[in-house]
Parts: sequence; C-alpha cells; structure tokens
Amino acid sequence: MIELKEALEQAGWELLPKINSSDVFQANDDQITWEIINRRTHKNTVLTFYLFDFLGRRTEQLSDILYVEEKPKLSKLYFEKINSASWKSSLSAFVRSL
Repeated sequence: MIELKEALEQAGWELLPKINSSDVFQANDDQITWEIINRRTHKNTVLTFYLFDFLGRRTEQLSDILYVEEKPKLSKLYFEKINSASWKSSLSAFVRSL
C-alpha cells in the first residue's frame, strides 16, 4: 500500500480529505477506501482495497489485501511480492490507467 500511495502521489494524486496517516491503513468491514483527487487533471476517483484471509474469512490484517479496485472503471491491481517485476509493471499500469 505504501508503494501504491507513493506512486499515486508522484502522478499528482492526493488522498481526500486530508486524513491522519495512520487512518489511511484502517480496515473496516474487510475493506479500506481511499478517495483521491488529481489537482493537475481535476479528476477524482475512489480506490477500494479488498481484504481476504487464506480461507476467505473476514479480516482486517493489511497483509491480507488481495487487490485494489478503482471505481467507476473497475480497474484492478492485484497485490503480489513488491520486489517482483510483474508487481512493479502492474503498479505503473494501474496508476497510469487512472
């Protein structure tokens, strides 16, 4: 999530409203929601992170994030090992798609 947040910020996106940095990672009902805005392009969107444990049960552990979805386009970014080439490529493509 930190890499995604940094990639978004580098692309001109910021979280709305300005919230405490610890609240950015607060899960509620198996989800984390970020409302973001790009002041350069005047676009805004919502990112929803979905958390599932290995048996599909309710969880609020950040390590259980499976993917993030952008609405309304329904673009998805699946979380993988952050050092893998596919993660870095997928992360860049996801941020560009916004």
